[in-house]
Amino acid sequence: MFNPTRLKVQLKLAHNRLKMLQAKKNSLNQHQRREIATLLEKGKDESARVRVEHIIREDLLMEAMEILELYCDLLLARFGLVEQYRECDKGIAEAVNTIIWAAPRTGEVKELGAVRDQLAFKYGKEFMMEALENTNGGVNPRVIAKLQVSAPDPFLVERYLEEIAKAYNIPWRSNILAADEDDINTDEDDDDDGNGGTKEAATSALEPPLVAESSKPKEAEEQESTDLPALDLPDIPTNLPPLNKLNKKPATPSSSGSPSDRDGGANDDFDALAKRLDALKRR
Repeated sequence: MFNPTRLKVQLKLAHNRLKMLQAKKNSLNQHQRREIATLLEKGKDESARVRVEHIIREDLLMEAMEILELYCDLLLARFGLVEQYRECDKGIAEAVNTIIWAAPRTGEVKELGAVRDQLAFKYGKEFMMEALENTNGGVNPRVIAKLQVSAPDPFLVERYLEEIAKAYNIPWRSNILAADEDDINTDEDDDDDGNGGTKEAATSALEPPLVAESSKPKEAEEQESTDLPALDLPDIPTNLPPLNKLNKKPATPSSSGSPSDRDGGANDDFDALAKRLDALKRR
């Protein structure tokens, strides 16, 4: 039968247990890291790789415990939603599903088992089975990833070893990671050379640079200037009167000549000049 008081007490006990286990595991991990650093210093890399896998699993477990601790706090803060509503409220659905799913996978925290039983009494056996199998997708995916039982990634193992060596000032570097970095650098160099070709081949495939006009030899410029076609300019007429005659002031008319005779001579000279200008324009 569901007992709200018992559920609240078990949530507080689970919260304290999770916090205590995290501190304990963190202290043990520090001691194991020093031992792994000693193995690396002595050149026992394989033994160090086996030992570091345990540290990785413990780190993942501590991260999952930290999330479960926050969910216990959340249920205590929103305990009214548990008491008042018969169905699981959306505000606490993820916390309830995650605690039910993680309880059988965290045997060190027995209080979570008691919390799971009380939640099963509250929301029913069917709800508990759905949470255990995660059929509704309500379990936190981060907790699922951290509590999965699987061998750690080899890349992560090498990174852990490098960080431990760096923390204890040990000149050690992973040969596996170094080989991978060399392969990556080689691939980048091949791409820079032009899809696997050499730099010389890529350079030779480029077009030659354009030559500026000012870089032509002086002899070529002179040759080009002589090859230009001559402009068809009009001939200078030779029958024009001298400039001094054109600019010469007309003589003072004598009393013997009549004004009409003088005007007629000036008009004849003007007409002649106009005809010559027209001839020049036509040419």
